[in-house]
Amino acid sequence: MGSLLIDMPGNFAVVLHGEADCANSFRHTQGPSGTQFYTTRLTQVQFASGQTAQPLRRCLELLIREKAPDAVFVLGNCLMEMIHDDFETVAAEVSRRTGTPVVALRTHGLEAGSQAQMVDWLYSTLASLQAASGTPAGKKAKSLNLIGLPRFHNDDIRLELEKGLAAAGLAVNGRYPFDTALKDWLTIGDAEASFVVDRSLFPKLIAKLEALGQDCVEIPLPIGLGPTQDLLKAVGGKFSCGAAIEKALAGDAARARRRLKSFRSRFGGLRAAVGLRMVNNYMADQLAYDGLGDLPLFLEAGFEVALFIQGPPEEKAREHFRRRLESLGCRLPFTVFPDPFDLPPLLKAGEFDVAYLAGHARGEARRAGVPLIPGRSLEPFYAGAVRNLDYLEQVLDEIHQKRSAAALSGERRTAGASEDGGPSAAVEE
Repeated sequence: MGSLLIDMPGNFAVVLHGEADCANSFRHTQGPSGTQFYTTRLTQVQFASGQTAQPLRRCLELLIREKAPDAVFVLGNCLMEMIHDDFETVAAEVSRRTGTPVVALRTHGLEAGSQAQMVDWLYSTLASLQAASGTPAGKKAKSLNLIGLPRFHNDDIRLELEKGLAAAGLAVNGRYPFDTALKDWLTIGDAEASFVVDRSLFPKLIAKLEALGQDCVEIPLPIGLGPTQDLLKAVGGKFSCGAAIEKALAGDAARARRRLKSFRSRFGGLRAAVGLRMVNNYMADQLAYDGLGDLPLFLEAGFEVALFIQGPPEEKAREHFRRRLESLGCRLPFTVFPDPFDLPPLLKAGEFDVAYLAGHARGEARRAGVPLIPGRSLEPFYAGAVRNLDYLEQVLDEIHQKRSAAALSGERRTAGASEDGGPSAAVEE
């Protein structure tokens, strides 16, 4: 929760309710809201005697009076759970008295939870703030939310999307969660519809949006030509404006199709290793479809793909992964490995031309002699599809040149040795 909140801009505060040392687990200055984190700094005496309400109350009152945040999030830690501290009551009391939403979350580490559950918990909580703030949802006709899209690192991707939607008279209410601040969550209910990458990630969030009268339409992660087209068709179908969107983006789509055809003609049939479950970063696009969101790009580009799933090596786990992949419509071959340390021999044995793995596996890929494309480095929509293929082609060209140079160097050494009756002559005999 702290990692996600620290990366979200906005006028809010986060209170870590517990002992001071718990705050050492947080990346205080590594996000736009890092300076908005506070702690109640409970002492051992306060903890042991249950005197926790007053420090929290005082912290919240000071924060609201001095900083005037639009909302305050109270994160309870393990010690508070051990004594069953009723900090929700204090939060509700201060919220009623001040008029500032104070949200209490039991974020202790004494209960296991998946990344997906944490993401849905936080985002559904943020979506609840519109009602808590007293701001009624004002429906905007032909406006939409986009939920679960990757970050837009380039303006041309944003402009491409805006061009297509504007041609159909559509407006984006918000792109959640990566391109939004707290103020955007306070208006999430204003959109006529929400388009969601992998609905199964967000059951609580979707329930809140549907309660606000929104249709929630599932869309793919738009990485590659096919998924981009499917996303735009979903939007066009919902608002009966598919032809207008298609016409506005016809040039972009044609350019992506030409680039894909060119790439397949050169590199179709190469082997790619795609890694899953290799990073815990609570990023919605990384979690979408259990990490398979980027897979269509490699398949439509003509790669022969094998999956590498980090997880327990027992047969029970392997069977679980198999069933999950099949439920997602994926029947590609897969290998389960417990640790990145185990990857080099597996990658070597597969004779892969490229590996799409978490960035921290760069060393393992290097030891296997396989070029690495860092996971979730691919860009969305038609412009992104072109750049993704340009990047892949550059990587493959570079590795081909290195291998050709190494082979040529080896031939020269062999020729020199054979002239002297050296090792190559012995091998030939």
